[in-house]
Amino acid sequence: MLQPHGRALLWTALSLVAAGVATGESGAALAGTLMAGLLHLQMRRLRGELRPKRPPLGLHARLEVRGNAAWLGAGQRSHRIGQEVPLVLRLSVPESAAGAQLDVDSWSCGAGLDFDGGGMASIMLRAPLTELHLRVLPRTAAVHKVVGLRGRLTDALGLVTAEIFLPSPCELAALPRSLPMDLKAVAETRRHSPRSGMGQRPDKVPGTGDDLRELREHHPGDPFKHIAWKASAARGRLMSRTFEREQTRAVYVVLETGATMRDGVPGRGPLDQAVDLVHSLAEACARTHDPFGLALVDGRVIEARPILEGLAAVESTDRALLDLRRPVAEDLAPMGEDALISAVARYLSAVNRVDLPDLQRAAAGWHGSDHARQRVVMAALAHLPERERLPLLRGPEPSQRSDLAILRRFCRASDIALGYRAALPPAQRIAGLEAGVRAALAARRGPFAVLVVSDYRGLGAHAQPLMRSFEAARRAGHRILAVAVREKEDGDALDLVHDAEELDAARGLLRADQAARDSLMADLEEQCRRVGASFLGDPEPREILSLWRYG
Repeated sequence: MLQPHGRALLWTALSLVAAGVATGESGAALAGTLMAGLLHLQMRRLRGELRPKRPPLGLHARLEVRGNAAWLGAGQRSHRIGQEVPLVLRLSVPESAAGAQLDVDSWSCGAGLDFDGGGMASIMLRAPLTELHLRVLPRTAAVHKVVGLRGRLTDALGLVTAEIFLPSPCELAALPRSLPMDLKAVAETRRHSPRSGMGQRPDKVPGTGDDLRELREHHPGDPFKHIAWKASAARGRLMSRTFEREQTRAVYVVLETGATMRDGVPGRGPLDQAVDLVHSLAEACARTHDPFGLALVDGRVIEARPILEGLAAVESTDRALLDLRRPVAEDLAPMGEDALISAVARYLSAVNRVDLPDLQRAAAGWHGSDHARQRVVMAALAHLPERERLPLLRGPEPSQRSDLAILRRFCRASDIALGYRAALPPAQRIAGLEAGVRAALAARRGPFAVLVVSDYRGLGAHAQPLMRSFEAARRAGHRILAVAVREKEDGDALDLVHDAEELDAARGLLRADQAARDSLMADLEEQCRRVGASFLGDPEPREILSLWRYG
């Protein structure tokens, strides 16, 4: 595409040629021809530098987290939600591209990652290295990946502009928020509950219990029944027995991760609040060395993390929470075979510069031959990182077919978004929550304070099987707390309405929705009360300590 200078040069050249032909001035015609030829050569040069197999103008981009800030150690990759992260884009510029201008229009990245100012910038390329400093704000807890930048490249003469995509893969892990937690408010597990002592070593604290702690000299005020008469007679002075009790605050979280939990504005949806809650619970348990377990469910138990203590529990929980945003299993992210191959082929061609056949047809929908499909699969396998090759690290295969499993593992490693499945029927969602509660019952470090976290949308009339599982868990010595996380804020919907009448209608719909939500919360609370479980509906993030009001 010609720039204003290029269009002016073209019109000038054409005018000189026309004037020279009309007046017979060969010099003017020659000058116009030379100017048009120069413009044509510049366009051909730029077009030749934009071939799919090579970087545009020989540019190589590398995006990295800037580690020279006082609060950011060198090489640190993990950050927090809402914390701005400095990035630096380093462009290796050859001498032939010096003086060109790169206008950054947008960045190719997943949802939940916002660039300051949209990431738009203009860079004058200078050999051998040009840098651009950026700031990015992660809004969701995930391993975000910036694939590359889209922009316009103008030659050094300012005549011709071409749209380009410049790959610059960069990963940024954003951890959930750490909310204030105090597990001292959690009710302790009963000493002689059926599952007590199976695989756990609870702390011993002085108090009324059944285990003898020590014999000591009798003090005024000690209970008369605690006097050890035989020891007193042997020692010639009154001796008293002191007892101890077991103290354990083991926590097990059952977190629903379905489609309804993923609704809302990125960073403020139900799943975002649930992730902050689970991460904060794991940190609180790590500080007190209390056992912590986690089960992720959506119609079934998707993943059950082992019962761990200390830093190992936090690391295991964060790994599971960060992977929530990148589902690739066939039953969680259904995607047609043709669409999957097309997405992988476009990524390999744009980012990895792989020459693939039938790429033009892949953009509209893959209909290539079996040989072309196999080339895409082999190219994806060749570009898989090491962690996706080792069975111990990659986890279960996301597909029963080996070729589709390779493509889906490539999507997970490259952060290619695969759409999550639609919301399951209420009966299947309830079955998944029941399976999570059974996972807590089967754990060997119970009994637990079991938290069942979901938005419970549309589950009020179908919750009887879940309540029966709560009752069974209570009989086994567990404590049950059902937590309903809040949906997106009302202000997000009202900000999109400008007309006064539409605003009134929107407010009315929001009030009706809130009334239905309040009715659901009241119904679930009553059902939980009947089976001896506790319920907390739509807690505020800053009021998270109220989760431990067991009533």
